[in-house]
Amino acid sequence: MGMSEKNSTVIRGKTAEAIAAQYLKNKHFQVLRQNVYTPYGEIDIIAKQGREYVCVEVRSRSSQRQLPPETTLSARKYQRIIRSILHIPWLENKSVRIDFITVLNDAVQHHYRDLRWDSLRPGRKLQYSF
Repeated sequence: MGMSEKNSTVIRGKTAEAIAAQYLKNKHFQVLRQNVYTPYGEIDIIAKQGREYVCVEVRSRSSQRQLPPETTLSARKYQRIIRSILHIPWLENKSVRIDFITVLNDAVQHHYRDLRWDSLRPGRKLQYSF
């Protein structure tokens, strides 16, 4: 991947995260932080819905010709999200769930709530809602 292609990917990712954050705000989530870095990786968005904290992974595609963004979430990335959550002191002893938002062509395509790794196994369809 060339430098300009990498920059384009970073810009597209940041744009997708901004779209996802606005979507969450429109759904009455309180967006607390974006791009939270830990030694284990990054959490794209940390929000709050009622008393529950929501860590959101955002994935995007610019075209339907590419593989769906759902195919890009690996067991390793899921484990890194879990480890990152456990590393954030202010989430300790709090109710936390993991959501997954996909963005296609600058619009939220799906919002998967309360993501569990077993729901990502091949042959299983992810549950989502808008």
